[in-house]
Amino acid sequence: MDKGLRVTTTSEFSSKFGFGSSSASTVCVVKALSELFSLNLSNKEIFDIAYKTVLDIQGKGSGFDVAAAIWGGTIYFLTGGKTIQPLAIDHLPLIVGYSGIKADTVILINKVKEKFAKNQTRLDEIYKKIEAIVEKSKTFIVSSNWEEAGKLMTENQKLLGELGVSIDKLDNMIEAVLVKGAYGAKLSGAGGGDCMIALSPDGKKGDIEKGIGKAGGEVISVVTNAEGVRIEK
Repeated sequence: MDKGLRVTTTSEFSSKFGFGSSSASTVCVVKALSELFSLNLSNKEIFDIAYKTVLDIQGKGSGFDVAAAIWGGTIYFLTGGKTIQPLAIDHLPLIVGYSGIKADTVILINKVKEKFAKNQTRLDEIYKKIEAIVEKSKTFIVSSNWEEAGKLMTENQKLLGELGVSIDKLDNMIEAVLVKGAYGAKLSGAGGGDCMIALSPDGKKGDIEKGIGKAGGEVISVVTNAEGVRIEK
């Protein structure tokens, strides 16, 4: 007699937005199997299995989407899960805009590699600057200094532009929210399309959302600091 499992997934938002949905699905399956077979896998063990699965399928990826799906909330993360640290913050004034353009992470990673094939030194410099921005941002986020965190987001976006992973649509959306008073903004994930994110001062959310719409983007309603993977019975 054949035996097996039937896995059915549902989502509260459209699959067109990406936003780590494939990693979230992978994490949920691993968590469910852990529960079903009484494996009692820790979060880190779930991460290791799910991250390996992502690499087996697409070949590349930082693993951040996997960690976000497992731990939830706001996390400090180093590529490959070398560091996964939940940050204790109560509020994240984040606004998300969708460009309407789908993007492929692996294609973009290869694009950067090809662009800097003859200039590895500059590529290394950009990566080091991005790493420094992340370290500084962690401090400002923990202290809820959104103005300084926003400045670093915009600085990061300039470096991503040099890498060649931004596009005109995202650039226009980012410029639009900055004009409307956002503390800062940048593309989300690998770039090439998909989404951008912005930090909003109190009282500016409506103006910033209008800016996204005027630039041809779509505002995506999100709940920040959401709970990570869990079993519902």
